[in-house]
Amino acid sequence: MLPDLETPRLALRPRRPADLDGCLAMDLDPSVARFIWGAPPDAEKHRQGLRARFADGWPKLGGIWVVEERAAPGFLGWCGLFPLEKTGLIEIGYRYLPKAWGRGIATEAAACVLDRGFRNFAFDPIVAISHPENRASHRVLRKIGLARRADAVHYRQTVAVFRLSRADYLALGKGLGDGPAQAATPSDPPRTP
Repeated sequence: MLPDLETPRLALRPRRPADLDGCLAMDLDPSVARFIWGAPPDAEKHRQGLRARFADGWPKLGGIWVVEERAAPGFLGWCGLFPLEKTGLIEIGYRYLPKAWGRGIATEAAACVLDRGFRNFAFDPIVAISHPENRASHRVLRKIGLARRADAVHYRQTVAVFRLSRADYLALGKGLGDGPAQAATPSDPPRTP
């Protein structure tokens, strides 16, 4: 089981089936869907796909955390670590409701999850992908230490690929005790298939 995590402003908890409606509403928002699918997905097909992922316990490697403000709980989005298609790489990804945009929430949560990925799961490297025109997501990834490496095709579209090695991350001296992201629990074993 994934642990709850926290930062000075945020509470991150493992995603659960009760989060399905929040995830669906977020994914159907045209401004959220713009850089993911171009337009919102079909609501019923997407609901079925989300239900299947929840039932299957996806991802088997890594995890997804729902992000909430500690001072005002409520679904803002999610941040997680999961396999990047069939590449053998672990991807950090996130998605948020528009009300969370521009407030540093994505950066704060991603820094916490990235730290968990390197220090507790010992993933190496961690990558991220983003639509080439999604400048806000690129800023988040650069702020947490990932560097843009190339463009590639993933999930049937051309994306910008960002990457950070575990050694480079640890050399930066960021993470537990050194920045805003703090884990609520000291360690946990990696989730494996």
